[in-house]
Amino acid sequence: MKKYFATFFVVLLFSCSIYSQIQDRFEALGPDNLKNYAKPFATTLGAGLNSGGYNSASISNLFSFSISFRAMYIMIPEDQKTFTPQLPSGYTSGPAATIYGDKGGAYAGPAGYITTPGGFNASYAPGGMPQIAVSFMGTQVMLRYVPSIKISDNEDFNMFGIGIAHEVSQYFPLMPVDVAVQFLYNKLSVGDLISCSSVAFNAHASKTFGVVTPYFGLQYESTSLTAKYTIKAQPNSGDPALQQDQNVSVDLNGGDTFRATLGLALDLPVITINADYSISSQPVLSAGLTFGL
Repeated sequence: MKKYFATFFVVLLFSCSIYSQIQDRFEALGPDNLKNYAKPFATTLGAGLNSGGYNSASISNLFSFSISFRAMYIMIPEDQKTFTPQLPSGYTSGPAATIYGDKGGAYAGPAGYITTPGGFNASYAPGGMPQIAVSFMGTQVMLRYVPSIKISDNEDFNMFGIGIAHEVSQYFPLMPVDVAVQFLYNKLSVGDLISCSSVAFNAHASKTFGVVTPYFGLQYESTSLTAKYTIKAQPNSGDPALQQDQNVSVDLNGGDTFRATLGLALDLPVITINADYSISSQPVLSAGLTFGL
């Protein structure tokens, strides 16, 4: 199961079996507990979508065009693998697995047992996305797009993202490093089950030494996720929210967070290779391969 979940955020490998496993877990939770169960998952989506936005703060004043592929490895901290469920009065208390945890929980109380689903027992989530960029007069516009990919008979996966960056150091000829600011917006949907959007603002700096460019950035980002699912009735459950079928829509926040990124780019003819590490609520290793004109 861990192996299946590891492929989730790799968009070309999103499969029907993974989709159904996530959906089954959501359907076993009431709205209040789903928010805490799925919050680390929303954070992961945002961490991936908001990665790989830059590998240099130097933006061409002439026309340039690039095509790249960004890959990331998102690390899940141990404290994001459990949460404390909200239970009716009189019930025992204890930790339950988030979507990244292991075994589900069972809690005894006056109206019978309440259970929570297990997670995927995962410590990381890889991801990847294509993007293109056009630069002119110190401004770069970036586009990310994955067309609809069918993951079941009636459900599709798709993603869209846009970013704009501007080099501010061009106005200060004596500045020893290149400095740019950037805005990113990304949106991802998985059938009717998940709709996720994220925004990010960053400032980043770089300095080129021959073919090597170290870079550093500070970024603020925010992620929101909407989950729509149908609760499957558990008539014997002690949780009133689970005792009958109902359609549910839950809005949750992946958490507003800051990240600091340190990376290195190797500029070869036509090709740029880069890698960086971001310190955040879920640390991210990111790498990119860019073909530029």
